[in-house]
Amino acid sequence: MSRCARYDHNMKRILPLAVAVLSAFGAAAQCVPNMNYADSVYGVWPDTVTNFAHGYANTFYSDTLQMLVPTDAGLVDPQGAGFTIDSIALDEVAGLPPGFYVNCVSQTTAPCTYLPSVVGCGLIEGTTDSVGVFDLTINVTVYLLAGFVQQQVSFPGYRIVIEEPNSIADAVVLKPTDVRAVPNPADAATNIQFGLSRAAQAHIRVYNMVGEKLWDRTVQGKSGANNVRIDASTMGSGIYLYTVEAGSNTFTGRLVVN
Repeated sequence: MSRCARYDHNMKRILPLAVAVLSAFGAAAQCVPNMNYADSVYGVWPDTVTNFAHGYANTFYSDTLQMLVPTDAGLVDPQGAGFTIDSIALDEVAGLPPGFYVNCVSQTTAPCTYLPSVVGCGLIEGTTDSVGVFDLTINVTVYLLAGFVQQQVSFPGYRIVIEEPNSIADAVVLKPTDVRAVPNPADAATNIQFGLSRAAQAHIRVYNMVGEKLWDRTVQGKSGANNVRIDASTMGSGIYLYTVEAGSNTFTGRLVVN
């Protein structure tokens, strides 16, 4: 078997990172790439263990996927050494709940195409009246620079769970693992990003190190990814604490202003 043929087989080990091309944007919504991942060699967040947020029937849903695709395929599989990933294209996300959609924002002139070494993100959004576990299969095409070889690969293991509306009251609202300030350190402004398992009010506050409240806002958060911009230009250089409160959950993080 030729080296190329062996590598076609091993592409299936390389391409879990390709699920990141699930860059989904509604017409009026846009995610923010999380630059905290920029120092990673490659990765996809969330993975199939964490998976997507649960949703609720007849409640608007939105969740974010972050990704970083490597340039050198050998960083993922030694048999891929010498092969360079040119780009990855999203062909289809099969199994989404009825009413959900995926809109791509391409990083090239080709539709739904993403480049290595660039942090990307996307949104899966929509509203459905269907309840259940929706298993997702992400179908992508990977293009290599080696003779511009292309490989179609499918990735199962992702899912979205849609629950009955009457279970909303008992749901854990805030997803602490999704709370972050981007950029951090910040100059003139930063974005407080957080994930909610359902639509709910969220309270965002910023304090200095002696406990004085400098910034306070209440927003109507949506299910999935949320983003609140904070003007840091009047805070002065230093270290601050920010809190995100939703439901019975509160997250506290550190913010550095240059």
